[in-house]
Amino acid sequence: MLRASARRLNAAKSCALIGGRGVCTAVDAPPLPTRLLISHRNDGVASISLNNRPVNALTHQVCTDLRVAIHELEADSSVRGLILASALPNLFSAGLDIRAFYKPDIEALAAYWTAVQELWLALYTTDLATVAAISGHSPAGGCLLALSCDHRVMVAGSYGIGLNEAKLGITAPPWFSKLLANRMGPRPAERMLMLGELLSPDEALAAGLVDEVVSLAGLNNAVAARMAELLAVNEKGRVSIKRQLREEAATELRERQSEDLDWFIHVVQQEDVQASLGVYLESLKKKPKDE
Repeated sequence: MLRASARRLNAAKSCALIGGRGVCTAVDAPPLPTRLLISHRNDGVASISLNNRPVNALTHQVCTDLRVAIHELEADSSVRGLILASALPNLFSAGLDIRAFYKPDIEALAAYWTAVQELWLALYTTDLATVAAISGHSPAGGCLLALSCDHRVMVAGSYGIGLNEAKLGITAPPWFSKLLANRMGPRPAERMLMLGELLSPDEALAAGLVDEVVSLAGLNNAVAARMAELLAVNEKGRVSIKRQLREEAATELRERQSEDLDWFIHVVQQEDVQASLGVYLESLKKKPKDE
């Protein structure tokens, strides 16, 4: 199996699909040297804020950096919890790097998808207590990150969260869809996946996709309270239950990681998917840079 490499993907633009609208911003300046910021480690809790402008796309490098950061935190015995947040306003993460899927170099695409797999396994199975601070839009891969955390707090507002890959003709892999079904229940998840729906914060709360909706001003306090709640539990008991509940899904991907990689490459290469991606990316060129 091809493993994720540490090379940085440089693109002229970064784009994502949010609620049927393209978010694409030209990047004229060099990328920020630090894509992930560990803002602090305080009282046993670390905070990592995604800072990949303009839309926090989960590029190959971001996936690699975040996975490495999680493992580094696990190796620090003083850290027991991780808050995953965004340094950008009105946005948690717009998801995977769509441009990597269009007319791809197969080796690069394989390395990228492996990096996505490895990031999910690291975040989903970490013994650290994890809380997602969802400060805005969180479609597709952004939703996957949030779903992989132990607790999700989302800000109120005109934001969307969900797995909307169907909008581009892309099928979410089984480990995406099963995770969603586990959080929402089979029928609501099936509807979201088939229609490519995004839910508002209140709809997401009602569906069980997020655990709490708060004002932006109250986000930090709410996240801190939920983290304190998790860390107040006997750590051995909390970790044992987490491993028990998540081991099956993680083992299933690990045992079929090569097959999942082959399946994804096959899906992305389909003529209709490539045509859909081409039309979508072409439409972004007509949008203002700040959209």
